[in-house]
Amino acid sequence: MATKVKPIPDGWHAVTPYLCIQGAAKAIEFYKKAFGATEVMERITDPKTGKVGHAEIRIGDSLVMIADEHPDFGVLSPKTIGGSPVRLNLAVPDSDATAAQAVAAGAKLVRPVEKQFYGWRSGAVEDPFGYQWMIGTCVEEVSPEEMERRAKKLYEEM
Repeated sequence: MATKVKPIPDGWHAVTPYLCIQGAAKAIEFYKKAFGATEVMERITDPKTGKVGHAEIRIGDSLVMIADEHPDFGVLSPKTIGGSPVRLNLAVPDSDATAAQAVAAGAKLVRPVEKQFYGWRSGAVEDPFGYQWMIGTCVEEVSPEEMERRAKKLYEEM
């Protein structure tokens, strides 16, 4: 009798980012240094070009898929298209330490880590491959009503 396959494998979440990058192999090494990523599987590479066709890393409890850009298939990196409108949100135990670690690994600080109206201490970095990462730690539970009040005050002060 055949083994029943799980439609969503263990360790997966409903949404998994797939990052298209110029220099995927270098990006994987960066994510290891910046965010403590681990490789989940052996990289699938094109034997002719050495480009990464598919790789999987884990950052915290989340899977991130990575491949080199492949223009013939319409797979383009942020560096090729002039940036990415997608920001990745990384929840960590210590946002200050993680942001500093990312910058030490080569990320650019986009927004310093500070307390936010929604109860998180967060900031943002841009990795060397064009993706922005919001790095945050929940430091206060904020009700929806309080969050709305704080947001309104923030917008009035802008």
